[in-house]
Parts: sequence; C-alpha cells; structure tokens
Amino acid sequence: FLLSFSQVTTPPDQLAILFYLMAGNCAEFKAQEQELRYLRAIYSKNAIEAQDARIAQQRLLALAARRQLTGYHYLVKAFVEPGAECPEFSSENEQLYWLMGLVNGLQAIINDIASAGRVEVPMDIAAKVGRGAACLDNEKWWGAPDAIQAAIWMAIPGNHPKDKNPEQMLTRSLQMGLQQGIRIPQVLATQVYLGLGQVEQVKNIIRNYT
Repeated sequence: FLLSFSQVTTPPDQLAILFYLMAGNCAEFKAQEQELRYLRAIYSKNAIEAQDARIAQQRLLALAARRQLTGYHYLVKAFVEPGAECPEFSSENEQLYWLMGLVNGLQAIINDIASAGRVEVPMDIAAKVGRGAACLDNEKWWGAPDAIQAAIWMAIPGNHPKDKNPEQMLTRSLQMGLQQGIRIPQVLATQVYLGLGQVEQVKNIIRNYT
C-alpha cells in the first residue's frame, strides 16, 4: 500500500528496502517453525510428516529469498548498483538504508541456497554486496560491513583474498557488535554457520553473544 504512493509523491524506495527485509524475515521465522516440525517428525520416525515439513520449509525460504531480492533491487533503484563506485551519502539514514539493502542481497543468496535454488538469485550479487560493504565504516556500523564480507567469503568458498581470513574477520565483527549492543553480525554469522552445517558454531554464538 505504501509503495503505491510513488504515483503521487517521491517514490519511497528507501523504505521499501526495510519493508522487504522485514517481510523476508517473517518468512524466515515461519521456515524455522517448519524446520522444528521436521525435527520432531524425524524424532518420532514419521517420514511423511518430515517430508511435508521439509517441503514447506523450502517454500518459505524461497519466499524469504524472493522478498529479500526485491529489497535488494530497491537498493539499486534508490542508490546505485553495489560493486562499482560508492554512492555519496547525504545522511546517516542513507548509510543505514544502504547497509540494510546489502543485508537483503546477502540473505537472498543464503535463503535461495537453502531452498535448493528455487528463486535463482543471481550469484554475482554476492561479490557486489561484498564490495558495497566497503563503502561503510566498519567500526561505526557495529562490525556489520566486515561481517557481510566475511559471510560471503564463507558461504562461497575459494573467492577470498589470500591475505584475508574470513573466520577471523567474522569473529572480530561479533566482538564489535557485542560491545556496541547491535547483533547484526551475530545474525549473519548464525545464518552462515547454519548453511555450512556447523551446528556447534551456532550453539557457541547463541551461548556467548545473546
């Protein structure tokens, strides 16, 4: 409804970045509920219920990826395509919208992979998001820019510079986010480790940073 105001006033593209991020998160939460249903079915040895839950989970993850990809497209529309020159931010709010748009792009890739590629999110978005994160001051924005770059390198192995250690970068970002009271690096790290099947790392993040 709010986006329809673009017909009568300045297009609310920046707000759309946040709206689609939140809408994608809602679908992610529902997908997590289906994953819990899957685990309960596995425990009770109910194969049909487990299969149904897994399919529902993948559909919801695909919905999340589709929404987050749309949010990324609104980032491009509101600013520029990440990966080339950095935009000239006129305020801290614009930097925040940029950061959230990059998170949209990263989460769209992660959720699409988890949904078995149902949305076919272009993988070149990963490199663009990584370069776009360098446009923001890492310390000012809670360690999130470095967390985004590290998450991309870990989710898509083999593409990080030899002089960079993604896990060390992510650990520093986790500490920075904890010190500043913002948990965005924790969320990104949790998603990446879940995608990699490193459950113990996820448990450590929950235990140490929440």
